[in-house]
Amino acid sequence: MTPATFRLPPFLRRCATEVAVLLLAGTDLLVELLEGEKEQPGPYGFVLTVLALAALPWRRRRPVLVLVLTLPALPAGMQLASLVALVAAARLLPLVAASLCAVVVSVTELLDSLLWRGGSPHPPGDVLQALVYCTVFGAAPAALGQLLRSRARVAEQVLALRQSRERALRSERAAVEEAARAALAREMHDVVGHEMNLISVRAAALARRAPDADTRREAELIRAVSLRALDEVRHLVRALRGQHPGEASVPIGSCLADIPVLVERSGLTVEPLTITPGDGVYWPATVELAAYRTVQEALTNVLRHGDVGAPVALRVESVDGDTCLVVEVRSALARGATGEAAPETTGEAASGKSGGHGLTGLRERARVLDGALTAGPTPDGSFLLRAAFPAPGHGLMGPERRLTAPRTAATHQP
Repeated sequence: MTPATFRLPPFLRRCATEVAVLLLAGTDLLVELLEGEKEQPGPYGFVLTVLALAALPWRRRRPVLVLVLTLPALPAGMQLASLVALVAAARLLPLVAASLCAVVVSVTELLDSLLWRGGSPHPPGDVLQALVYCTVFGAAPAALGQLLRSRARVAEQVLALRQSRERALRSERAAVEEAARAALAREMHDVVGHEMNLISVRAAALARRAPDADTRREAELIRAVSLRALDEVRHLVRALRGQHPGEASVPIGSCLADIPVLVERSGLTVEPLTITPGDGVYWPATVELAAYRTVQEALTNVLRHGDVGAPVALRVESVDGDTCLVVEVRSALARGATGEAAPETTGEAASGKSGGHGLTGLRERARVLDGALTAGPTPDGSFLLRAAFPAPGHGLMGPERRLTAPRTAATHQP
């Protein structure tokens, strides 16, 4: 891991750059003052020098104006100020305008060399030498400015290409995800929906032909459960085919008020049953759905792995000043069950093997909502599933904060 490099804030970097430019441009004035053999600039030269230095900080906003203000300082020996202004102008202007600025600077320097400083007459060799020097004097800064301009344009094009590539990758990824959601929606509709319909039809037929009332009642219950599951499958299919599955994708009948109906359908003895979501508290639909799914999975685990004859303690409560919703389900472990796993055949309703994804899905659901979930055996021989979901804009507080800590005890994975 490379150590982080220290960088000044943007404002301080700009200030440091301007100070360095002013010190560089002021070098000419310092040299003029220290050289005794040359005539020092008079009051007029000092005024032009100060004007040129004061104009340099605005070279990025008004490059041509700054260049014009620095040209009168050339006779006073302020050549570096004009060079800096020319580089800044050529960096911001197109090639034709930058060339014209370079010609103006070269002509001004040539006039200064031949007329104002050198006197007359001049030998032909000196004139040629001054012409070459002044041409380079104007052309070199203009070329440097154009090079910097080209470099900036290339950097912009590279950035635009990178952003275009990222957009293309995002679009491709979105298309792949959309295709995957569509395929999953088709499979859910064709496979799960077909099976739920078949169960509902067979349960309705069994209810009509049942010889006794208990069988008819169980068949009607199976039919009602299958129809509800079919409605949720259809809702999930619509959510998978939608662009933004959010609170609108929360199934109807899967909120805190529906938990008593869920408990009644499970056939388990749930006491005490405490549901106190708080007076006048509005919990988002996603939080209510997470709490509902947590209770649903906990009751399913009891039917599959627990002691169905023992009572189940269920608590859904708003804590910490109505900033956190806690779901707690405590059930008795099956006879002979261990902390690693309960026998798969425990319970009258148990059938088949578990896929091992129930608690994993609950933890993921809690993590999405900035909550936490723990599940595992307790010292008193029961199994405790506890989840906490903070309200939007809040975090876990009090005992619920400890739910985010990793558990060392073995947990039961349904």
